[in-house]
Amino acid sequence: MRWPQPISQGLNVTARRLCTDRRGVTTIEFALVAPVFLMVIIGCLDLGQMVYAKGVLDGAVEKAARDSSLETGDTTLADGLVKKTITKVLPKATVSSTRKSYFDFTNANKGEDLDDGNGDGECSEGETFTDLNGNGRWDEDLGEDGNGGANDVIVYTVTVAYDPVFAVPLVPINWSRREITSTAVKRNQPFALQEGSYASTPGSC
Repeated sequence: MRWPQPISQGLNVTARRLCTDRRGVTTIEFALVAPVFLMVIIGCLDLGQMVYAKGVLDGAVEKAARDSSLETGDTTLADGLVKKTITKVLPKATVSSTRKSYFDFTNANKGEDLDDGNGDGECSEGETFTDLNGNGRWDEDLGEDGNGGANDVIVYTVTVAYDPVFAVPLVPINWSRREITSTAVKRNQPFALQEGSYASTPGSC
């Protein structure tokens, strides 16, 4: 007569069988690795799209800035060509541009010197500044909107916002929208005498 095995002994046998059973291990490993692998691939494609678009944008902005600096330059046409070029790479992108003119390269993208006693970055009462453009007030940026005139230095900036084709899902950062920017600095062709100049007149806030 054969006596049945104790329950505990049967469980031990089952546990040993499960520990040595390798069937399905590959499926489990793939399920663990696949999400990370796919996110890495999507991230690489997303980065590649951004880098390529940035290269295309830089080239288009440089050409547009150069064309706009000529006497016969047409800023509207130049902006249109930039948009046409970048939308070939990013079809539904939103393109915006700005132009600021300065008297020289030295003061491009700069403001007037301020004796900022309280360090708040503002022209507070009693503080002094150097009134370079002679308008009687402190300017954080000396640039004037537009393409300027003869010999003026133009800072041309184009910003492109787009929805990526390969957006990385399930991340804490909002990666559903990308933005790239390109800037070119050119001096207008000297087709006439340059108007005005920067002075060193002291001013008070």
